[in-house]
Amino acid sequence: MPISQARVASHDAPRLLRTLCNHWRHKFEIRRDSETHAHIPFAEAAGADFEVEHDALRIRVVHDDGGGLATLRGVIESHLQRFARDETLVFQWL
Repeated sequence: MPISQARVASHDAPRLLRTLCNHWRHKFEIRRDSETHAHIPFAEAAGADFEVEHDALRIRVVHDDGGGLATLRGVIESHLQRFARDETLVFQWL
């Protein structure tokens, strides 16, 4: 199963995580283990973990195929960038 990860620097990573969870809570059954971690199950064979690490948000995305993985990364990027307000986020996926 393809996996991709990124560490995205942000001066307000906790707010980004809260906003993302609030935005998608009506669509997905989000699991918040703490204020610094959330898991969002986008589909049966696709999901993402988000972890606040001081000045960054670490993202781990899993999808059952490579094309779907790239699409899901794009969806996550566009949402986080929109929620970042005046901050430009840089995503370097591994």
